[in-house]
Amino acid sequence: MPSQSDVLRFLGAAALWLALDFVRRVLGRRGAKGRTFAFELRAAHILVGFDLAACVAMLLLQGPESASLHRAAATARLLCGALAGLRILEAFVFAGLRLRGRLVPRILRSLGVWTISVGMAAAVLRHEYRLDLSSLIATSALLSVVLGFALQETLGNLFSGLTLHAEQPFEQGEFVSFGKWSGKVVDVGWRSTRILTGDDDELLVPNSLISREVVHNHSRPNLHDSVEIALVLDMDVAPARCKAVLREAVSSCSLVLKDPAPRVLLSGFDPNGALYKVRFFGESYPKQRATLDEVYEAIWYALRRAGIDMPYPQQTVSFRESASEAEARRRRENFAEADDLLSRIDFIAALRADDRKMLAERARYLEYGPGQSVVRQGETGDTFYLVARGELSVRIEGDKEVARLERGAFFGEMSVLTGEPRSATVVAVSEAGLLEVDRDAFSRVFVSNPDVGKELATVIARRRIGLADARAVEPAGSLAAVEGNLFDRICAMFAFRPRAA
Repeated sequence: MPSQSDVLRFLGAAALWLALDFVRRVLGRRGAKGRTFAFELRAAHILVGFDLAACVAMLLLQGPESASLHRAAATARLLCGALAGLRILEAFVFAGLRLRGRLVPRILRSLGVWTISVGMAAAVLRHEYRLDLSSLIATSALLSVVLGFALQETLGNLFSGLTLHAEQPFEQGEFVSFGKWSGKVVDVGWRSTRILTGDDDELLVPNSLISREVVHNHSRPNLHDSVEIALVLDMDVAPARCKAVLREAVSSCSLVLKDPAPRVLLSGFDPNGALYKVRFFGESYPKQRATLDEVYEAIWYALRRAGIDMPYPQQTVSFRESASEAEARRRRENFAEADDLLSRIDFIAALRADDRKMLAERARYLEYGPGQSVVRQGETGDTFYLVARGELSVRIEGDKEVARLERGAFFGEMSVLTGEPRSATVVAVSEAGLLEVDRDAFSRVFVSNPDVGKELATVIARRRIGLADARAVEPAGSLAAVEGNLFDRICAMFAFRPRAA
């Protein structure tokens, strides 16, 4: 017949197991901190389960013939109960420290708990069976050798973990790389370090492996990420021009720091072309992939607009165009579209057919990716743009959008004709194709027909007066005054005077 004490121990263990199960389920629904605490109670929950199983064995093993087994079950129950109590106390103590903002390295926490656990196990065995583990290990040379070989890897990881904790080459939450691994440090344990990679994969890297590698801590001395990329560009293009195009493309990226400014160096030559190294600083190492994506996209569009090739080894025989030949071909291909778009603009329609044709022949086709700026408010410029495809956003005072431009729209006419700074920032919303006409093309028009400046000033003045009326804004002056002012500025910009009547 089971004793009353055995029944009470069974009921107590069962109640504790059910209480821990309930608490863990509730905490599991309370966010990240609750789940962390629930996970820390997992070991205690398992140990209480073993305690409960030992209590059941004690209830079943009754009578003189089962005395030795009953005693063994009682010893197991005592040991599991003591260890479960230790684990519960550990979870509450370190949860309290976390709430106060004091984080204790897990390796020290684990070492402390395991040391106390071994001491408790030795005390229980000594009390129940008069078994002295220290003397047994000390007098058994063979057992010491066996344990030494069996725990060689484990002890190596343990001492490596202690070394990492002492030197602190990285801490929890920092981004590191060593060997072929890189990612965010999630936890440093007594045997291994948990790393969360950029692909959201969790790696368990043995501490002994880390101690043999060169560790790069990307979070020290600051989180800014230094990146260097190599490019091969056309040998026929002057290095100064290539550097300027690359520097402008990288500087336009939002994830690239403006200070320190990006640097471009010519690092050598190979059979494919000139080698350039582009070095810049990103916001942070975790954003490196997004930063590289933005930078490479900006460089592709910038090189495309500038007509600079990126030669690569080819497996097929092909005839290679020079940059000037490719630019001339693109002008011919886009002539019809440029002529059609130019003919729809009022102040361009006032020109003679030959003058419009000359502007269309001089137009360059440029491509911009989403988010890239075509012009920026306050900058000087000598180019005029027509939208051939895509959609662009007109913004003032930073990011305040005032208009959207689609096919057939144009901008930049005042900058190219009068030298005014850009009045707004124009950013590509989608992939966009633009036709660019520079000031030199308009200069050629004025050389052949100086009187056309007066016609352009008249058309633009009328449009400005009409816009002021539509917005219910007081115009800058009468039509004649606005026209005269514009004409004087056009004459000053292109250094000509119309022929006398």
